[in-house]
Amino acid sequence: MLTDLYKSLFIFIVVSTAYADTLSIVAVGDIMMGSTYPDKRLPPEDGKYIFSKVDSILRSADLTIGNLEGPLLIGGTCTKTIEKGKCYAFRTPPEYGQYLADAGFDFMNCANNHANDFGADGVASTKKVLSDIGLKSGGPGSDIGEFEIAGHKVAVIPFSVSSGVCSIFEIEKAQVIVAQQARTHDIVIASFHGGGEGIKYLHTTDGFEYYMGWPRGNVVKFARAVVDSGADFVWGHGPHVPRAIEIYKDRIIVYSLGNFFTWGFNLDDERGYAPMLRIVLDSTGIFMHGKIISALQRTLQYPTIDSTCNAAKLIKRLSQEDFNDSAPIINETGEIQNKANK
Repeated sequence: MLTDLYKSLFIFIVVSTAYADTLSIVAVGDIMMGSTYPDKRLPPEDGKYIFSKVDSILRSADLTIGNLEGPLLIGGTCTKTIEKGKCYAFRTPPEYGQYLADAGFDFMNCANNHANDFGADGVASTKKVLSDIGLKSGGPGSDIGEFEIAGHKVAVIPFSVSSGVCSIFEIEKAQVIVAQQARTHDIVIASFHGGGEGIKYLHTTDGFEYYMGWPRGNVVKFARAVVDSGADFVWGHGPHVPRAIEIYKDRIIVYSLGNFFTWGFNLDDERGYAPMLRIVLDSTGIFMHGKIISALQRTLQYPTIDSTCNAAKLIKRLSQEDFNDSAPIINETGEIQNKANK
């Protein structure tokens, strides 16, 4: 089964490169590589082999992006009151940043509810660590990622429900930001951290969500609005479980890619599904085709390829149930096709 999966991925890459004027992207969800706060919870061998079973896929695209939960920092003062099951804070050793670069990441989203776990010192340290190893990042603040890839000017704009970043609550303002970047870039990726968290929030609804009383936005309204204003790919994360995919105006919206690598938490249900989304866009941002490459992370284990394709099957079902008319065609192994291209 694994041989067949890699063969399928190889064919996918060959077909993608046959299009001279395209952009391939690999996107994943939440990454928390271990924490030294409030106690030391780090992977074995200091995390050396975290991505070793999936890095060939991460390196297979023109642009690879992930959501980094928590600062890369030594010391500092936590800004949160920790309460198990309700409030967490993370602090990852700065040297772990190199694992991201080595695995093939190009951009890390830092606009999320853990970016400020250690305040301004944590933010500054994280930005410096990532910059020093050649990775671009966005958030907190209004920072965006900018790339020029094979003649394509690409912008990655982070939005979140947290303070100090571009907000998913202020939809009209978000549209202005996206439209500004769309005027100067060929491809615009809007990243958002929002929606409820956990297995109770597998389904995506066109309504305002809350989690433990905290506002988490109307992710459907936000995503479609930024596409209306020029976003070509909307990349969601935050719920810690995979969610549906839809095609809106020939643009792909993924509402959550769940956890990709989260060390030290219970991952023995859908929270351990770790999909890698590989998509190909044309030069104008239209979604051409893609693949959900199913990976799996279980509690205190590293992510590995899932030959039974659990993540792809789940996303297929959720997409059909939540976005019947606008869901893409997804087969059992995760191949994605725009209905409009049939």
